[in-house]
Amino acid sequence: MNLTLIKTAAVTGSRELLSPYVGLYLLFSLLINLAFGYPLSLLYTFAFSALLLLLHHRAPRTLRVLLAVTTLIAASYYPFGQTYGPPNFNTLLALHSTNVEEASEIMQIFPPLDYAIACVILLIGFIALRRKPAVKRSWSHVDSACLAFAAVAWLTQPVMNKLAGYPFSLSDAGYPVARFVKDGVVSNMSVKDEVDRMNQLSSLQDSWTVTGVKPSRQVYVIVIGESARRDALGAFGGRWNNTPFASQAKGQFFVNYTSAASSTQKSLGLTLNRVVDGKPLYQDNIITLAKRAGFDTWWFSNQGQIGKYDTSIASIARRADHVHFLKQGDFEADKSTHDEDLLKLTPEALKQPVDAPRLLIYHIIGSHPKACDRTQGKFASFVHSTETSCYLYSITQTDHFLHQLQQQLHSSGLSYSMLYFSDHGMAFKEKGSKNEYLAHDDKFQQNFQVPMFITSSQDTKHQLIKAARSANDFLQLFSQWTGISSKQIIARYRFVSKDAAPPVYVTDFALKKVNYPHLGQDTFAR
Repeated sequence: MNLTLIKTAAVTGSRELLSPYVGLYLLFSLLINLAFGYPLSLLYTFAFSALLLLLHHRAPRTLRVLLAVTTLIAASYYPFGQTYGPPNFNTLLALHSTNVEEASEIMQIFPPLDYAIACVILLIGFIALRRKPAVKRSWSHVDSACLAFAAVAWLTQPVMNKLAGYPFSLSDAGYPVARFVKDGVVSNMSVKDEVDRMNQLSSLQDSWTVTGVKPSRQVYVIVIGESARRDALGAFGGRWNNTPFASQAKGQFFVNYTSAASSTQKSLGLTLNRVVDGKPLYQDNIITLAKRAGFDTWWFSNQGQIGKYDTSIASIARRADHVHFLKQGDFEADKSTHDEDLLKLTPEALKQPVDAPRLLIYHIIGSHPKACDRTQGKFASFVHSTETSCYLYSITQTDHFLHQLQQQLHSSGLSYSMLYFSDHGMAFKEKGSKNEYLAHDDKFQQNFQVPMFITSSQDTKHQLIKAARSANDFLQLFSQWTGISSKQIIARYRFVSKDAAPPVYVTDFALKKVNYPHLGQDTFAR
């Protein structure tokens, strides 16, 4: 009797494993793995198939719900997932901010094959849902094997995280369905938090008291560079002839200018805003000051519009009268945008007539890592490594951008002054090796040594200013440069001069003030 039952169970298990629905579940699991944008994993493909097989025997109603929901979401997301990957901050932000017209445009860029595969997912899901429920039977070895395999697969990623020193959490399961839900929820919460933070920063009332407005130009332009260390520019003593425009441009070149900090958010926060007790007041910034003085303000950006490292600076941009971002999400949202695309927006800002002085700000992506992403892998000459070579070429791209912008300003017929500076420098990693690259750091002077120059329609010579200057005093420069006087800005010296300035300090990653001269050196390797 027992032998007969065992034989019957074995035959039933064998038939079950040979059922065409097992193959259908495998194909379905593989396609939804791809649909959600994650790298293909055979482990989770087989594990999810085992879970479906187990549910077919033990919980058919749960299976039907899981199949229906997963099929609809996977089929809908498949084209999107192939282009944009799994849910993340940028994709969720795009979903929040996309209207019907933009959505229809996005759908037109997906290739027909993606839509065909989405239809295949719908067909497979429909066939799986049509499968008749299994006849009730006792727990089998096949059930045990499916449960064990599915459980081990679920625990794999949490255990690996624990071994790597991270907290153990069952929510870290690598199943594409589980990851999709978690990534979607977490990213959506992050988007909501950043939107709330943006709204809060953008709604604070400024406290400027303007005491005088005497601009000497019709147009003032600020170009905020990115990740350019001064010794990488030929115009500032670099060993490479990579800045043909800046090297011969007429104006004032500050050869001892230092950034306030060594990362974009912290540096520009301390540069563009009024700072009280070491903390930037984001409502009291150069845009709100210019608006108080009656300037027409414009902000053009190839940086991020909203994100962990973008929201605070973007909140300054949002205060401008005219705001244009090339990216919807953070600075990594779209690598296909180029700084030169911003130049297409300039003509609108320079249109006649001139009813008020204008302030135009360009926030470029410049030399942000990875530099080869900025140059599409191009470089002029090989220096140490491909990435370093691209970095030096990205400097040339910025120089070309500045030249083109200067030509636009000159062609407008308006009197102008253009100021360029970089937000921070960079430090070498794996220095001198074939894998050398540049990254953020706060231990070296080169992390804070950045280029700055001012060129205008009235300049007649190339002038070097060797006196030490700091971005901590940028508001003084802005006030003197634009002719806007404010009760809150106290001028301690003439910025564009040879006058001595107070000792230079910088802010490190721990937000502590550090004496700049005490930092080490990180020069280019010979």
